[in-house]
Amino acid sequence: MGARTMRTAAVLVAVGLLAAGCAGPGSADDDTQLVGVAMPTTVQERWIGDGENLEAQFTSLGYDVDLEYADDDVDTQIAQITAMIDAGADALVVGAVDGSKLRAVLSQAATAGIAILSYDRLIRDSPDVGYYASFDNWSVGVLQANALLTGLGAIDASGARTSAPGPWAVEIFAGSPDDNNATVFYQGAMSVLQPYLDSGVLVVPSGQTDFAVVGTPGWKGETAAARLQTLTGPYLAGLHLDGILAPNDGIAIALLDAARSGLGYGGDGPALPVVPGQDAELASVRSIVAGEQYSTVYKDTQQLAEVAVQMVRDLLAGDEPEVNDTTSYDNGVRVVPSYLLAPQLVTLDNYREVLVDGGYYAQDELGTPPAGGSK
Repeated sequence: MGARTMRTAAVLVAVGLLAAGCAGPGSADDDTQLVGVAMPTTVQERWIGDGENLEAQFTSLGYDVDLEYADDDVDTQIAQITAMIDAGADALVVGAVDGSKLRAVLSQAATAGIAILSYDRLIRDSPDVGYYASFDNWSVGVLQANALLTGLGAIDASGARTSAPGPWAVEIFAGSPDDNNATVFYQGAMSVLQPYLDSGVLVVPSGQTDFAVVGTPGWKGETAAARLQTLTGPYLAGLHLDGILAPNDGIAIALLDAARSGLGYGGDGPALPVVPGQDAELASVRSIVAGEQYSTVYKDTQQLAEVAVQMVRDLLAGDEPEVNDTTSYDNGVRVVPSYLLAPQLVTLDNYREVLVDGGYYAQDELGTPPAGGSK
């Protein structure tokens, strides 16, 4: 049993003991309530964990659960949500494939009296989204940008500007335009990077910095890698690519692979660029431990599932869920009350403390760090 599995099991035992002490959805004097959990994809490792965490926690509390993955196809997700409505779901937890295309089906759900929770990806243009559970996504972008600057040597560990003059050549990549979070990650990162771009400390040889150009449809690593290949002219001519702003781990790994194959970086060649990521996926943490990917942003999806489950429990009990943000997330129709969790930067220096000591991974899953490279 891996570290994450053991951690999840321990949490579920605790939740089960709590549920055993009170009447719940599955008690003898109450009909079992159905929660539909609509997740976007199994391509990204983290979404598999999100769905499994939600299903296990809801089930342990006595709810029936219909967990579906849409394989990054919005029409499939709409059909799945429609089936959940037809099955008599009492609540929906939706991690959207495309947060702008669910208005009609969620209107059907609201008409049927179904509680709706937007999970991690904000659902846009719908008045029927009751609440939102996610992370502080602006801070994710800020963490990524500061990691890029630290890895380059432009700032020190305290965030202070160093004496290193630069300039450093970087390229900018963002997430999928149909995911509201991608815009927020990008805006948070650019709020940090723009002054360095304006002053010439950072340069983008391609000139491509606008979100409309640097977004990566579907969060597909191969799409990001193909775009990088179109930008390699200056680097093949001798300029070194010092860093890449990558929006998540899948794209970070794909870009590092492209730098190896297309530019000959790594190994005995020029140094790999400094590349941050997001989601603490196993391949990326292994890459960090090996001294390749510079950083990732850890978002405790077990904790996010716990928050989402409690919010749904409150909604189904007729109570108002706890929130900690009532201003940040305007979905185009209304400001959605939100509960936001804090993300955490992970590097070679602190991965053991955060991910191993925290029980997310076992050290033997991650490999051996380079000599002198980790605490």
